[in-house]
Amino acid sequence: MAVLKILVIEDDFITRNYLRDLFRYSGYECHTAKNASEGFDLYAKYSPQVILCGLILPGVSGMDFLRRIRNNDKKVSFIMLASKSSEKLAVEVFRLGANEYLKKPIQDSDVLPFLKNVASKVDIVKGKDTYGNVKSGKITMDFKTEFGAPSLIVERVMQELSEDYFSLEERTNIEIGLSELITNAIEHGNLGITYKEKSEVMKDDRLVELYMRRLEDETYSSRMVTIEFSYSPEECQWIITDEGNGFNYSNVPNPTVDDNLEKLHGRGIFISKILFDTIEYIGKGNIVKVRKKRSFLL
Repeated sequence: MAVLKILVIEDDFITRNYLRDLFRYSGYECHTAKNASEGFDLYAKYSPQVILCGLILPGVSGMDFLRRIRNNDKKVSFIMLASKSSEKLAVEVFRLGANEYLKKPIQDSDVLPFLKNVASKVDIVKGKDTYGNVKSGKITMDFKTEFGAPSLIVERVMQELSEDYFSLEERTNIEIGLSELITNAIEHGNLGITYKEKSEVMKDDRLVELYMRRLEDETYSSRMVTIEFSYSPEECQWIITDEGNGFNYSNVPNPTVDDNLEKLHGRGIFISKILFDTIEYIGKGNIVKVRKKRSFLL
């Protein structure tokens, strides 16, 4: 199994060396830089799977570093380190594509579980056998409940699918469908946001505010989204599970009916029914299974 590669970019000597020693003692490969310029060089040289970057750096800021990395790399896990925390700053960091936002001083318990989760995913083998045939595979991934998570989760999940398994149009449709279902799992499942609550805050553009209020409560913020992905030469399957209370999926209205056209209620489920071959809710409604066949088999 390959060793997880980590890049730490931090101008504070104590923090930089503490993280370096912590990660190396934990069995990871770690490289450190004291500014963004050194960070870019080490990133190009070692291709790390995880980057921890200070918000305030000499020269190029951590925010600019994140922006430049995300312009070229959607896969690397990015943790922003800051001396203070604020809701506005957190929103901006996640908007730019960070996976995590930690306040210094960093504790072992703040970061090691995140790295363990990443390390469990980096060795997934996808591809074909020696004759060019698609093999079968399966992987289970766990994700934290956080603002801006759906798009990042979709990007991560789609990495497990070889580029030529589906056409570009099919991949785009799958990404749209998964994004809708994962958004439902986070908003209505893990965060317990009702359709009525979401409709109300959307009128005043206060959805982010509602998210942050929920995430301040550990009851909600500690919940995870689990995605089981499996594929064969014929089809792919995704099972999305949240830790919410579930819902009565048999009562979701058809959003194409005139009275429902302007409502959010049921749109994600309806869109997913169109984009996937099958969609099935299981148990109390906090588990959804979708399948997509390869087009050449249809």
